[in-house]
Amino acid sequence: MAQKGISLPIEMIIVIAVAVLVLIVIAAFFISGGGSGIGRITDDAAFSQGCVTLRFTYNCARSANQVTIPDYQLPGGQSGTLLDACQRKLGVTMDDTQCKIACGCR
Repeated sequence: MAQKGISLPIEMIIVIAVAVLVLIVIAAFFISGGGSGIGRITDDAAFSQGCVTLRFTYNCARSANQVTIPDYQLPGGQSGTLLDACQRKLGVTMDDTQCKIACGCR
């Protein structure tokens, strides 16, 4: 009979330990960005970030193909530029001038 009194706390400790482990795994998943997309940004975010860089850092004086965007990778794994983001977001046939106009440069 002494065992029944101690079995409940041991089972409870095991359940709590498993629950804590599951919560840690879930938290790690969300903190890391959720798997394969770690450190990558979307085409929309890359376009926005690239336009800000083009307008405010370079005062629209650089080619869109020269504006690199950190953490923006194309499907082949190569680093993407503002022109890549323009073409993927707004149309494949977009050229440098059209991309700069889409960013608000004249």
